[in-house]
Amino acid sequence: MQIGNWIGRLLVLCTAATTGGALAAGMGGEEWDCAMSVEMQGMKMPMPGTKVCVRPEDGNAPPVEKHCELKEHRIVGGTTSFRIVCGPPEPGELKGQFTRRGDRVEGRYTMTQGSDTMTVVAVGTKLGACDPTKPLRPAGRK
Repeated sequence: MQIGNWIGRLLVLCTAATTGGALAAGMGGEEWDCAMSVEMQGMKMPMPGTKVCVRPEDGNAPPVEKHCELKEHRIVGGTTSFRIVCGPPEPGELKGQFTRRGDRVEGRYTMTQGSDTMTVVAVGTKLGACDPTKPLRPAGRK
């Protein structure tokens, strides 16, 4: 399993998980701090936090790479669930659900590639407004 590629996909999913409020508020952007932990083969490992500036046009559907297909996407209230299936060169499946409650979003994603399975728990906290044209500080820095 090429973990780096899947973790990159999850960072982008954190962005998708946080967009609902920006869409509703019609804002230029919302800054979110996303923290994740990964569990694989019984071991749990925290991942470095990341900050994202979410634009209203980002939508709340998970991003799909060119060799992947969004098979399921459902929104009920503040909860979005999805299933993405990817073909070669990295065949696999990503299933997840995230729920937004005010200034907080929580999600759980399971990725399967061959016989390997990885579960990611993500938590995002809204920090305030941001300008999507400017770079953000790394998570944890002032």
